[in-house]
Amino acid sequence: MDIKALFRNAGIVTLGVMVSRFLGFGREIAIAYRFGTSASKDAFEIGSYLPITFSNLLVAGVFSAVFIPLFTRYLCSNEKNQLQEIISVLINQFVLLMVVVLTVFYVFAPFFIKIQAPFFDPERFETAIIIFRTSLPSIFFLGIAAMATGILNSLKMFGIPTLGGILFNALTMGFIIIFAPSMGIQSAAYALVIGSIGQLLIQYAWIIRYKLSYRWTPRLFHPAISEVYVLILPVVLGSGINYLAPFIERFFGSSLPEGMISALGYSFKVSQFPIGIFALAVSSVVFPCLSENVICNDRKALAKNLKWALQFVLFIIVPATFGLLALSLPITRLLFESGEFTPYSTALTSNALAIYSLALIPWSITAVLVKIFYSNRDTKTPVYVALVTIAVLFTVDIFLVKAFQYQGLAFGSSIAAYVNAVILWVIMRKKFQCIRLLALARTFLSTMFASLLMYAALFLSCAYLEKTLNLSLKRIQLLEVSILVILGISIYAITLWLTNKKELKEVMGR
Repeated sequence: MDIKALFRNAGIVTLGVMVSRFLGFGREIAIAYRFGTSASKDAFEIGSYLPITFSNLLVAGVFSAVFIPLFTRYLCSNEKNQLQEIISVLINQFVLLMVVVLTVFYVFAPFFIKIQAPFFDPERFETAIIIFRTSLPSIFFLGIAAMATGILNSLKMFGIPTLGGILFNALTMGFIIIFAPSMGIQSAAYALVIGSIGQLLIQYAWIIRYKLSYRWTPRLFHPAISEVYVLILPVVLGSGINYLAPFIERFFGSSLPEGMISALGYSFKVSQFPIGIFALAVSSVVFPCLSENVICNDRKALAKNLKWALQFVLFIIVPATFGLLALSLPITRLLFESGEFTPYSTALTSNALAIYSLALIPWSITAVLVKIFYSNRDTKTPVYVALVTIAVLFTVDIFLVKAFQYQGLAFGSSIAAYVNAVILWVIMRKKFQCIRLLALARTFLSTMFASLLMYAALFLSCAYLEKTLNLSLKRIQLLEVSILVILGISIYAITLWLTNKKELKEVMGR
């Protein structure tokens, strides 16, 4: 796939994910309005974490990292019937696995909540258990949806999976808006289940169209699947370890005053907005291409595609980092401050958001780098790196939470993110030697220069508007953020075009 096609597909995924993320923010705004940074919201953060994490583990872990190369191999060799058999066996295995996992989760729900929040009071503890059990079916539906995403991505179809994400967020937001007044925080747990069913159905319709849907078979094993089993465990461990970071935050955060876990949750979701729209979109688009390059032993194309992905990420994420750093307060206030979400909640959340923004660059680079390891069937290295990262995170959190409370936990995540990215880069260079740091030097320096100019302008402009505008009105808050965002984008885009027009056009495939 040429650069122009990569850019086009990345644009499709980015647009779809952007719509999905905006709807996701609509859901978070609805939750914030009704529950703010209350005890029930703390309980939801803990109770929903394992189901959401388990589902994401299947999307970003097994079905993305292991089975996309497998699916691609059979599609490249034109063995569609055999691929349908493999998919059917996978579904059989997954159903049996879910019966065991969901039963264990349901029965031992108090234990799983206790290990996440050992310092919760009885009320928050019981509420978290109810939410945990209610949201468990979403794991099954999102797991099958993740498999459908892997199949469609292998077919170089990226729009339909993003449409599934849009439907998921639209359904969850609508359900919460309608039922939260009568059902309370449990409405958010039921919304996860309803949304996951919608995300599965819309993707599965396209799987049927391409004749790769489930076909009844009593088989539970297939030689092709057995070949990749050795790769699955490292991927699960590696992806699971990455999800331990928020787990560690919640573990330490459960000892902090009410609302601080919620503030971390809101700020983390906002910080993931540019990553989900751009970094994950680019990595999902480039991954099938990297796998194909490895299968065809085309090292030149592999290096070219990897460089394109990293350049694309840097052009977007570096300014996003400085933008969130400068505008964390007005953005948080605009998104969440109403109802039960008070100015105190805004202060808590915006402080954490500013710190999380420091981790955007390493998080995004890591999202791309792990794909080069997976495409080369190396699923163990990311595990070892993730283990080191978690050890660093746990160590720094012990000290930082005492000194800075919840802000220390956010800062610990940022430190660990840089450790993770640096180690992955060093190992990638030694093992594959497909791209040098100097190849990205011009991209990084030009984006940093443009972003620093943008940050200075935003900092001064924001300080002026905060003093002169009546920010108690929502429309004025929207006006403030709109002015600042347009100003920031304009300064960054013009500066970047003047300093690095050549590479910018190359990334766009022109």
